[in-house]
Amino acid sequence: MIETAAALVAGLGVMVAILAVGSPAHLGVSGRLTRAAARGWSHELNLAAETGWSWLDGRTLVALECSTAIAAASCAIAMTGLTVLAVPAGAGAMSAVRAAVTARSRAQRVVRQDAVLEATRMLRQLLETGATSVNQAIAVLAERGPVPLRAEFRLIAARSIGRRQAWKEARERIGEPLFDMLAAAVLIQRPGGGELVPLFADLESSVTAAQEVEREARALQAQARSASSIIVALPIAFLLILSAFHSPYLDAFHQPAGEVFLLAMLGVMAAGYLWMRRLLVLPGLQRVRLSDA
Repeated sequence: MIETAAALVAGLGVMVAILAVGSPAHLGVSGRLTRAAARGWSHELNLAAETGWSWLDGRTLVALECSTAIAAASCAIAMTGLTVLAVPAGAGAMSAVRAAVTARSRAQRVVRQDAVLEATRMLRQLLETGATSVNQAIAVLAERGPVPLRAEFRLIAARSIGRRQAWKEARERIGEPLFDMLAAAVLIQRPGGGELVPLFADLESSVTAAQEVEREARALQAQARSASSIIVALPIAFLLILSAFHSPYLDAFHQPAGEVFLLAMLGVMAAGYLWMRRLLVLPGLQRVRLSDA
């Protein structure tokens, strides 16, 4: 167990060194570590919140990742006898947990995007009839709109005073560019709302096309990420297979010099993997910021 802890500490030390090198030069070491920790914690909180699971928060997610990493590192040492492999085993276990949580988060985001698009379509259709105002149309959406957004529209419809603040709070909770544009259009419209019909039609068509392109790009991105993960995992799987058969080819790695060499090679692989993941990052649709809402 002491060896496992030492290996994990070594891996964390390498990660901290990489973050320190990549941070702005004008910050001190403590400032860099503080900013990196703040960004990491904020990302964990956002990722846990986007899943929609009430039982999952930032602390639970971090605890789940750490416990899974320790269990995987212990199993790797027990199976192979190579302490160095505790680092990639722990990192792989943490990546598996994050992959499951991220998949849930992306599925929830797709549901929200479809719900916002459907709400925009219904709002346009209600206004085209000429029988309702925007406020009445929002009340209809609160009762018969997309299920994921009914609660948000109820909160907006219930606010006769301070409706701009209600839209702002809803935008922060939903966090979708189309909903930002929908809120901007509603907030600047005249009480009748008739001129909003062409705008909603343009929003519907343009955002639908943009979402199709984004989802197709993310599908290709997922394929590329899977390929990079397989490429990185193959050497580690090969080491595990050789360890299971007690191959004499691994005797050199049980020596201190061999462990250092293996750790260096794993570091090079990790750096290449992180670089590939960075190249595959997609910016996605940009949100609209309303300073007066």
